[in-house]
Amino acid sequence: MENNPVKVLLLEDNPRDAQLVREALARTRDSSFSLEQTDRLSVAIQRLTSGGIDVVLTDLALANRQGLSAFLRIRAHASSVPIVVMADTLEDQRLAVKALHEGAQDFLVKREFDEKTISRVIRHAIERKQADKALEKAQAQTDLLLASLPSILIGLNPNGLVTHWNQVAETTFGIPAVDVINQSLSQCRIGWESQKVLAAIEDSKTKKGSFRLDDIRYRRPNGQEGLLGFTIIPLNGGDTGQGLGLLLFGADVTERKRLEQLKEEFVSTVSHELRTPLAMIKEGVTQVLDGILGETTAKQRQFLSICLEAINRLGRVVDELLDISKIEAGRLQLKRELIDIVSLAKEVSSAFHSQALKRSLKIKTNFSEARIDLYADKDKVIQVFTNLIANALRFTAAGYVEVALVTKEHTIECSVSDTGQGISETDFPKVFEKFQQFGRTAGPGEKGTGLGLAICKAIVELHGGKIWVESQSGKGTKFTFTLPKYTTKQLFREYVSNYLKEAVEEEVFLSILTFDIENFEALREKIGEEKATLIVRDLENLINSCLRRKADVAIKHAHAILVVLPATGKDDAMMVAKRVRAAVDTYVSSRGVHEEIRLVYQIASYPEDGKTADELLREW
Repeated sequence: MENNPVKVLLLEDNPRDAQLVREALARTRDSSFSLEQTDRLSVAIQRLTSGGIDVVLTDLALANRQGLSAFLRIRAHASSVPIVVMADTLEDQRLAVKALHEGAQDFLVKREFDEKTISRVIRHAIERKQADKALEKAQAQTDLLLASLPSILIGLNPNGLVTHWNQVAETTFGIPAVDVINQSLSQCRIGWESQKVLAAIEDSKTKKGSFRLDDIRYRRPNGQEGLLGFTIIPLNGGDTGQGLGLLLFGADVTERKRLEQLKEEFVSTVSHELRTPLAMIKEGVTQVLDGILGETTAKQRQFLSICLEAINRLGRVVDELLDISKIEAGRLQLKRELIDIVSLAKEVSSAFHSQALKRSLKIKTNFSEARIDLYADKDKVIQVFTNLIANALRFTAAGYVEVALVTKEHTIECSVSDTGQGISETDFPKVFEKFQQFGRTAGPGEKGTGLGLAICKAIVELHGGKIWVESQSGKGTKFTFTLPKYTTKQLFREYVSNYLKEAVEEEVFLSILTFDIENFEALREKIGEEKATLIVRDLENLINSCLRRKADVAIKHAHAILVVLPATGKDDAMMVAKRVRAAVDTYVSSRGVHEEIRLVYQIASYPEDGKTADELLREW
């Protein structure tokens, strides 16, 4: 546009006005214009059809033409060319404003413009038209991209109204986009669990980043049901910080869920079917090996021992297959309790001492403290240590394996290191994937399934921790995982949240009691750590003995005890509290420390005192 003259087509049947435009364009200094002028609409359309025109200036008051008819015909024949309309009378100016709404780029008032004005208007008209074309092209590409997506895409504006409903959404729900655009989701006649979706959308307003919404049931118009999975993506306004709405990006996961269930059932069935004959074979081999069924030779015992090791290995394979199946199905549940992870690590390490001695290896331990209390699933943590120590021994020919525990500010850092063959750094990204094995060699010996580290990672992450590996080929390997510390309130909040969820689903009451030795620190200084801790443990056992239903539970952490009473209203909870308090007072008196212990307790019930764990624990 800077190097070539701007080709202007002027449609004007008033010679005087045409001359004004010609003179104004001739006086412009910053750019040259090439002007063609006609007073007939048919000629102007023919010229536009042949191409090469950059902008059109047209009079709205042509002879034998009324209103916007001339402008509309020009627009119809040259939609890609910017049009500037010229108005004279007040009525023409009103028409010019209408022309802007119909697609004109700008308008000029006759006899009021000069060379600067007309130059600026023409240039801006061309630039705006180019910008409009770019936007139209981008919108067309966006629409094409969205139409090609194989997933459901629903767009919502900040007011919760539907702005986009792609073809996949139409097909999935059997509702055309025209019926839902500018409607709220609750008005869209969608046969799905709308309340769950709307609640998640409401939560997204206070959360950062996208999050998943799984297993949403829906019903098609033909009555067929299915499951949906969604990612809810909040859209923000960048630097403005203003919300632009939401995207619901998802898919029908019915078939995938069905296949996952089939796979899970298959693995579970096969694994369970294997366990029974394995147990029988193991028992038979053990009896023969122990001489219960008669004398055996040394060579027979040697082969029977090999068979027994193979049976045990096969049993571990079955267990790992079951575990990985539960993990993938999201059904691996943690049963947390207060454990001393130092004792646990010692116990697991000791179990491998004989195996280490056979290979002339040492098992070392290194703990930052003599006792480290942790809230975790004891069996699952044992499984992690067992897998890591077994791997370390398997790939260490000489030296030692070390199990270490270090207390950090917010976590307990656990590690298992060895002086073995190591892992290549290029293999690090695959270490925790399923069925991956490193350092495997040909020949006899236990090879493993390649599932152990994947299971370790899942267990650690379920606890809210992290796991990683450090290694060099030929220089040993160190696996480190962290487990989060819990404050007493965090621990109790999690317990109450779990029970509260059940209470809400079953529509029953829930009550909680909290007991706390308010002056525990002073008591510990006076009578010593061991005696003070023993008192808290005795109180926990005493409180548990006062609970008469299996569903009732007491949990100790530090110097506080939480009692959860499922399906119990406040009046009944008060009776339990009195019974517990009387037993505690009797115990404290018998210990001779009645004046030294200040035991306080709180009681709260759902739904009277609160509907969330934080509300129920508010006074504690």
